[in-house]
Amino acid sequence: MPAASVLSDGTIRRLVAEGRVRIEPWDEAMVQPASVDLRLGDSFRVFHNHRATAIDLDQPPANLTELVRVGQGESFVIHPGEFVLGRTEELVALPDDLVARIEGKALDIETPVPTPAGWRTMGDLRVGDRVFDPAGEPVEVVAVSEVLHGRECFEVTFSDGTEVIADGDHLWEVRTQGDRRPGRHRILTTRAMEPHLRAGKEYRYRTEQALAVRYPPKELPIDPYVLGAWLGDGTSTAAMLTGADEPILQEVARAGEAVTAVSRPLACRLGGTGPTRESTTGRYRRNDSLSSRLRDLGLLGDKHIPDDYLHGSVAQRQALLEGLMDTDGYVDAYGRCELTTVDYLLARQYADLVAGLGFCPTIATKPVMLDGRAMSLRNGVTFSPHAPVFRLPRKRARQDVVRQFRTSGRAILDIRQTRSVPVRCIEVGSARGTFLITRAYLPTHNSSLGRLGLIVHATAGFVDPGFSGSLTLEITNLTRVPIILWPGKPVAQLSFMALDRPAERPYGHPELGSHYHGQVEATESRYEGGPAR
Repeated sequence: MPAASVLSDGTIRRLVAEGRVRIEPWDEAMVQPASVDLRLGDSFRVFHNHRATAIDLDQPPANLTELVRVGQGESFVIHPGEFVLGRTEELVALPDDLVARIEGKALDIETPVPTPAGWRTMGDLRVGDRVFDPAGEPVEVVAVSEVLHGRECFEVTFSDGTEVIADGDHLWEVRTQGDRRPGRHRILTTRAMEPHLRAGKEYRYRTEQALAVRYPPKELPIDPYVLGAWLGDGTSTAAMLTGADEPILQEVARAGEAVTAVSRPLACRLGGTGPTRESTTGRYRRNDSLSSRLRDLGLLGDKHIPDDYLHGSVAQRQALLEGLMDTDGYVDAYGRCELTTVDYLLARQYADLVAGLGFCPTIATKPVMLDGRAMSLRNGVTFSPHAPVFRLPRKRARQDVVRQFRTSGRAILDIRQTRSVPVRCIEVGSARGTFLITRAYLPTHNSSLGRLGLIVHATAGFVDPGFSGSLTLEITNLTRVPIILWPGKPVAQLSFMALDRPAERPYGHPELGSHYHGQVEATESRYEGGPAR
């Protein structure tokens, strides 16, 4: 091997397979283009600074640290300005002709981020806010960076049309064709993926499909199924449905709204309370009728989905979608569903609703043709649901007879350099380190710990040839807020370099002290006043 060459991903995998390099536990998904991600272990050394007024290197003090072990599912908090020792979860063993080094990532600040309190942007988020993880569960923001300027930025385009601007070092959790095992994924930077987007005729990288996000329940003035049915087939200026099937009217009545036939063909009035007049003026005034509630929500003459309905509980949003699909939805013989509207903004809200329930919608705008002439435009929101989205028996039966499947997520179609924009990083309080962004609820990964004010590097800098054991990490919190550390979280990268020839006295040689050989815990200094070993 050439001197001082950094080993590539293929070489790293080969050396591990041959047993020349040992990394345990081994997860091939942790291999990056020229390094291997290492995870944080479960033991820490906390310094007792009050035990010594100073450290004399000629007579190093003993017992300056206390060993702290973190139980399964628990976290470790490093406070502002604090310095602790940690360890890697992995045990690493090197041959005598390799040396290794530990190297301890940001999104456009305008990137939309769903939170339990509604939509925010990356620039708005603060420590203590909550976002969503790919399982749809709220997760706390534990650290944020300053706004970064002058970064090399790329526009990332996904198969549903979603576009995200991220810097070159931003991390993404993706799967490739080779990641067939459930739950297997890779964590790659924007820059690392950019040259390798195609694998033959296929796109190489896909993001995971998130589950339905769990917004808290809302107090809603209109039953969500009723609102969905009215949005789909209702008269825009009145509380009326046109052309609704009898089972739909039964669902509306079951939700507490009276259904009354009117003289107009195929039309029904919804809501049992009639108009109320002022006794003095004779004018109509609002009451608890469905018409008044629609007016209070600003919906009469302006069909849209109010924010509380887009951010209600899973059950509330499912009912809203069912009302829409029963009246205005379609399912084909392959299980593909579609909602159509001439209003693009309403179509955009339909897509937001569908994406938040764990499906993968796309919007296509097409002309409405009559006698060969384009008369208007229609917007179709299409998706392939893995769960029922209808209550209407004939549509539900059509969906039930086709294969229901979970989408494999969104493919990354393109990554192209774009103008630099202000970007920002956040860290979330979960071991997996992923959270959802954009109105498509795309999963992305924590950004670089260093940019968040958490500095991580190995105590020895280089990992000597012949070394075997876990690696002790120096961890410093440079921020003014506590940072939560989770064992199992990727916290550093290990790169490998080839020596020009095998070391004559590799680590562990009898002539060397090799004080840290075989260590399995965060280990305090064993410095004895001479050369560090």
